[in-house]
Amino acid sequence: MTLGFDSHCHLHFHHFNEDLDAVVTDSGKAGISHIMIPSIDVETAERSADIAEKYNLFSAAAFHPEHLPEESIGEAEWLAIKHVLLRPNTVAVGETGLDYHHGTFEPAKQIRWFHRHIELAESIGYPLIVHSRGAESEVLNQLPSSLSVPVILHCWGGDESLTDIAVARGFYIGVDGPLTYKKSNKLRGLIPRIPRDRLLVETDSPFLPPEPFRGRRNQPAFTGFIIMKIRELWGDNMSIENTSYILWENAMRAYRLHPGNRRADIVYRYGDSLYVNLTSRCQNNCGFCIRKSADGIAGYSLRHREDPSKSLVLSTIEAFPIEGFKELVFCGFGEPTLRTDLLMTSATAAGARGVKTRLNTNGLCTSFLSDRQVVTLLRCFDSVNISLNASGAREYNRVCPSTVEDPWEHLMKFIKLVKTTCIRARVSVVKNSGADMHRVTALAERLQMPLRIR
Repeated sequence: MTLGFDSHCHLHFHHFNEDLDAVVTDSGKAGISHIMIPSIDVETAERSADIAEKYNLFSAAAFHPEHLPEESIGEAEWLAIKHVLLRPNTVAVGETGLDYHHGTFEPAKQIRWFHRHIELAESIGYPLIVHSRGAESEVLNQLPSSLSVPVILHCWGGDESLTDIAVARGFYIGVDGPLTYKKSNKLRGLIPRIPRDRLLVETDSPFLPPEPFRGRRNQPAFTGFIIMKIRELWGDNMSIENTSYILWENAMRAYRLHPGNRRADIVYRYGDSLYVNLTSRCQNNCGFCIRKSADGIAGYSLRHREDPSKSLVLSTIEAFPIEGFKELVFCGFGEPTLRTDLLMTSATAAGARGVKTRLNTNGLCTSFLSDRQVVTLLRCFDSVNISLNASGAREYNRVCPSTVEDPWEHLMKFIKLVKTTCIRARVSVVKNSGADMHRVTALAERLQMPLRIR
């Protein structure tokens, strides 16, 4: 088994405190290449994020319906959950939902928090992991008829009619160890009703171990036993490797990690600042650009398959706690001024919340904006960083080949326009870009602008 995805595993629980390294190692030996670690509250969300980053796994953050916060601390805890969702390997909202089996909280409170999670997931474009024990019908009633994000129904226990509704709405269905139990005929009978591309395999470790491990602590290395049962229920001659691959690919799509639907981060943390990634397009093809060798930085996925919508960018910025950071930097994996209107709207909205804003740009927007438009754009920001990366036109054309005609002239024009405004400005150069650093330094002095060497 070369690829496997345990799509729901609680490695954050104390059951794994003593041997977590071995558990992760054993899962790899068993062919489980990917693991999703959902959380139940702020503490476990932070723990899950730590584990995901340490072992290159994935995590999710949310309040489980049995672990909702007290009213007195609810907003502070909600803010903390949002901070965890800014972590690079935290890629989903979950697990949230309803639990009418235990009845720890009254339905009204559970539904209220469930809707907050649904709205958050949609506003930031993250998949949603849903718990529905004893409340399968109500969960389907509460989920909007049309959602813009994948929905994963964890440890699904609905009957045939509810399952038909769920798959008709495009939801993913997660099945666990009980599928292997002798008396689970009802659950096994659902497998033929679930499209093969909507089925996920999960362990829910440390709970619900499959046969033959009942009574023991469950762990992701046991995922293969559930996969073997699914293969048996599919009833064809497919190999266990192919079965595992189909289920792996399903989970990759469900969590928007698959190359075909990979979600790029719109907002990401770097140092004590928060960055906004509006586009992956750029007029230049600089030899030193990180885009030549990676799809992101610091664990974040930043290469947009296509530009994110205006509504998603604005709702993402609105949803996240941007006030807690030194500044909001519009930089991205491309040139942000290529989305001028959205750039101005986003920066203005952030400024209205009292957040300092900075524009990182190649300065070539004078090739498609008038002088007046450039100045209007600049006035939306508190500061600007301009990529210089050369000491003259010939060197710029060599170091930063561009689709813009006469790019150096446009860059120098942009710098002159910046100097007519009152915003703080500096130029920057990449140390190993191939530019003559002494001449670049001398040019910055002549321009009377601070130089940052990156």
